[in-house]
Amino acid sequence: MSRNPTSKEVTKQVVLAELERLRQGRHARYQTLLGRFARCRELQQAAALCAAAVEASARTYNRTPLDAPPGWLPPVS
Repeated sequence: MSRNPTSKEVTKQVVLAELERLRQGRHARYQTLLGRFARCRELQQAAALCAAAVEASARTYNRTPLDAPPGWLPPVS
């Protein structure tokens, strides 16, 4: 005897399938770059290290250059 699934059973199957995709990390929200970044602790730490290095470099190279003492450099012509 074959019977058609009720809407409640169909809904249950859809929800269970989505939960399984979430469990396996295949949900649509994790397929975006931002979603993968939000889940990966190593990517977050690498980004923080890069940001700190760029900031430190900017502080180092944005200093006002000092003029060389007179007579230390050859004349520029």
